[in-house]
Amino acid sequence: MYATLSLRRAAWLALCAVLAGTAVRATTAAAQTQTGVAAEGHAPVVTVNARLVVLDVVVTGKDGKPVDGLTEKDFQVFEDGVPQRIRSLEPPSAHALPAAAGTAGTAEVFDPATPANFGRSPAVVLVLDQLNTHFADSSFARRELRDYLTRQPALLAQPTTLLTVYDNRFQQLQGFTRDRDLLLKVLAAAPTKAAWYLEVGGNSDTDSGPVERLQQSLNALVQMAQSFARIPGRKNLVWVGGGFPTLNPTTLDGDHAQEVKDTIQHVTDLLLQTRITLYAVDPASNAAGLTEITNVDQTDFVTAGGGVMGINNDPFDSDEAFDRLGPVTGGRVIRGLNNVAELIASSVQLGADYYTLSYSPSSTAETAAKYRRIKVICLRPGLTTTTRSGYYAGKSELLTTKETASFDLSSAAEGRMPLNGLRVAAVPASGGLPRQYLVRVDAADLQWDPDAEGGSVASVYVLAAVFDKKGKMLAHAVHPMKATAKPGTDLRDPARRAGFAFTVPDAAKGAVVRFVVRDSSTGRMGSVEVPLP
Repeated sequence: MYATLSLRRAAWLALCAVLAGTAVRATTAAAQTQTGVAAEGHAPVVTVNARLVVLDVVVTGKDGKPVDGLTEKDFQVFEDGVPQRIRSLEPPSAHALPAAAGTAGTAEVFDPATPANFGRSPAVVLVLDQLNTHFADSSFARRELRDYLTRQPALLAQPTTLLTVYDNRFQQLQGFTRDRDLLLKVLAAAPTKAAWYLEVGGNSDTDSGPVERLQQSLNALVQMAQSFARIPGRKNLVWVGGGFPTLNPTTLDGDHAQEVKDTIQHVTDLLLQTRITLYAVDPASNAAGLTEITNVDQTDFVTAGGGVMGINNDPFDSDEAFDRLGPVTGGRVIRGLNNVAELIASSVQLGADYYTLSYSPSSTAETAAKYRRIKVICLRPGLTTTTRSGYYAGKSELLTTKETASFDLSSAAEGRMPLNGLRVAAVPASGGLPRQYLVRVDAADLQWDPDAEGGSVASVYVLAAVFDKKGKMLAHAVHPMKATAKPGTDLRDPARRAGFAFTVPDAAKGAVVRFVVRDSSTGRMGSVEVPLP
């Protein structure tokens, strides 16, 4: 029964216990200065703070193609039905690669950890979903992805990465590149997997299959958001597959229903904060006609059986549907068409041609978890606008809960993608003590709060996961820790680090240790992998 299931596996019960404070390790080192390369700042704030909301807006004509040449006077913005004053507007031409881009051709390197080469260009994230898609449809999706890439120029317009998700695995097949032929080569060599949780794991709300698939899909989204957090431009996630299963909260007991809702709200927040827009294309040949969802009104119509999303209501109140995630982030979901390669191409084009506008909310209330609806209108006749449907006002309390921390850290430990929300390094502790490391985090990346001594304190979780040579996790440990800084310390200094002493769990066949650090206040995560002696 569902009451016995959880979005976190039984193997992580020990992690939950540690986060609950039953096994707290005393910590830490004070914030310390270390010479080295200056750290870059975070990407621009693109969601909301106390004074500013920033939106990416796609404008299309009757032919469905993006429209350029609009000005601030062509737009009107509403929040919860109240008109807002636009403070700034960037045209699509402002979202470009650096002027010197292209000199290295297809050999140019795009590293999310040091994203200068991205400039302000959008980036494309292609995901082949082999977890929530039947085998035949998944094979069809792979062919259509190949056809899409084949039709592109050898030097792609935007940096593009390719990933796949399948049972018990989420894998980045190729990092960001503009080399079309490299992506084609990697796609051809990508593992072909059957979706066992879908085929034999059951599909009803009382079976474990949908829960496992939901967990793994959300884990993949968390890893992508944390890995690409520093890329300053918009990230257009083109998800080719069925998407995570819909769970009807009315079939769940109260605790599990709230857990599912909170987890999806948290993941949605991460996508919005890191400027990720979801464009989903379902290659299923047996889909019942076309369902193209491009705005909230269409979402309400398509999912009317699950409830109505009224003004100020959370978009996931009625059901936890993948179809809602597209319009919530400013994208779309298309089902039931066979021209998948063309739909992938149109999604990439829509994600590349957008305006960025900002406004200051007229309402200053910051009630946590209150969902504020956004509507952007183009005043020119015949044009349609698409942007994210809203945001959660105030600081989400979900970020600071032990349950959310547990979900994030388990996702980060089980995956192997580099996480770049925080800059993290690790070195063996001085003195040659066995299994002891000093984990360092750029102080400017952390949230610092005043302490009783007039200085500052930052709270984090530090996790170490030990893997063997084949990538199997052998052991893990996690501890809540604090770093302190003396009064007057310049915590914006890019050379300053916070240090955390950590003893790695003993594992006889351990080959690599993966350190993950999560800021307890902001939810940002960073990782580093170090070979073991």
